[in-house]
Amino acid sequence: MLNGLLTLRGAWDKVRQEPVLKFFAAGVTFYGMATFEGPLLSIKSVSGLAHYIDWIIGHVHSGALGGNGFMAVGLFYDLVPKLYGRELHSRSAANMHFYLGTVGILLYAVSMWVAGITQGLMWRAVGEGGGLTYPSFVETILALRPMFYTRLVGGSLYLVGMFVMEWNLWKTARGAVPVETEVEVVVEEPAAAEPGWQQVVFGRPVLLTVVVSLVAGSVAFVNHVVGTVVIVLACGIAIGGVIALRAGRGTGPAWHRMLEGRALVFTMFTVVAVLVGGVAEIVPSIVSGQAAQRATSQQPYSALELEGRDVYLQEGCYTCHSQMIRPFTFEVARYGEPSTPDDSIWDHPFQWGSKRTGPDHAREGARYPHLWHYQHFMDPRQITPGSTMPSYAHLLGDRVDLDHTGGKLQAMQTLGVPYTDAQIREAPAAARRAGAAIAAELAREGHVRVDAESKLVALIAYTQRLGKRTSPEAAPVGPSPTATAQAAVVR
Repeated sequence: MLNGLLTLRGAWDKVRQEPVLKFFAAGVTFYGMATFEGPLLSIKSVSGLAHYIDWIIGHVHSGALGGNGFMAVGLFYDLVPKLYGRELHSRSAANMHFYLGTVGILLYAVSMWVAGITQGLMWRAVGEGGGLTYPSFVETILALRPMFYTRLVGGSLYLVGMFVMEWNLWKTARGAVPVETEVEVVVEEPAAAEPGWQQVVFGRPVLLTVVVSLVAGSVAFVNHVVGTVVIVLACGIAIGGVIALRAGRGTGPAWHRMLEGRALVFTMFTVVAVLVGGVAEIVPSIVSGQAAQRATSQQPYSALELEGRDVYLQEGCYTCHSQMIRPFTFEVARYGEPSTPDDSIWDHPFQWGSKRTGPDHAREGARYPHLWHYQHFMDPRQITPGSTMPSYAHLLGDRVDLDHTGGKLQAMQTLGVPYTDAQIREAPAAARRAGAAIAAELAREGHVRVDAESKLVALIAYTQRLGKRTSPEAAPVGPSPTATAQAAVVR
């Protein structure tokens, strides 16, 4: 950012006149702001507050809309007139676009910063008695509504500015004329023959890397005391080797320069580096994951629950709900005990989430009866006044293709989920039985008639499983349907 802004030193008067420079200057500034906020998340206290809130949305969009967007717009305004051999149709329109976009980004980002910090502080607010000041999640959403509308206004201004640019560039291209120009080409003298590939592959930097790697790798075969000595020795060899290479470099081309000129050798070294890094990252996680799978008592999802999980993903529920309770007092008080690796050991992919526009679902299973979930999916405002969740009534008419359920279990089996061949064969029948049990429960308690093979029933089955080690019984555990209204207020 500083490099880009200081490039304009002594020429800031041109920024007032040239729209391209306006977009570039603002673009690198927004880029700098975004890349400053990013490392702040490495601070534990900042990350604890920022994770799952709208501050992240504002941070990302200041870089995406301001950094990437404005730099791209500046390139458009600079290149299109040159491509079509004429001046930009309207500089005033380009300037208007700049101010529309800048104000739009600021409204968008600042509103999300304010919304996020407000939301994070409300989540962790504790009263004098030690209880949560805002126990209902929807209270935080109601407090953020003005910020959501501000975000809408800011995004709309940015979008209008892009339409202005399209009109301006279209008008510029309409008056195109043939472009004639002359280009001076410098003819370079033939370069001297460079050393062969053998000197690259077996060069001193490669040999040094191999020696340091072998010395460092020997740590795996010695005790802790000797291992410390070996690591110090490896570091000493590496530092001494680099110094020797720098001091002994002659007048010929540098080793890395020779490597850059050989595409095949360069690709080979790159592949080796990627493989080494990948193995170092993947193998430990696979080994530890296999050990955890052998030790866990967590049972895989039933056939219908797995279908419901696919519905959950299909409808984008993970974009508003997380499944990860952090070990903070306020989160435990609101959602239950903190999440453990066991909770998501059979999830492919996991549903930890990155944003909470709704409450966490990690311990949602069996908290409420099936009827509560049915009413919640059909009309969220009936259960939680003020909720921004859309209705999912359309799932009542969409059916799950249970004939393919066995294939889904088999796919999970290949990923390590311990489904037996018998479970895979019986998956369609098992899913139909579970769906019929849920439909019967809804008919008995709420006089609601539903298709046992509907996506809504499958989604209820998945929701009731969350946070449980085994599939719950058909009869749900939770408050009676007559207590639905009171439970909704608490929620």
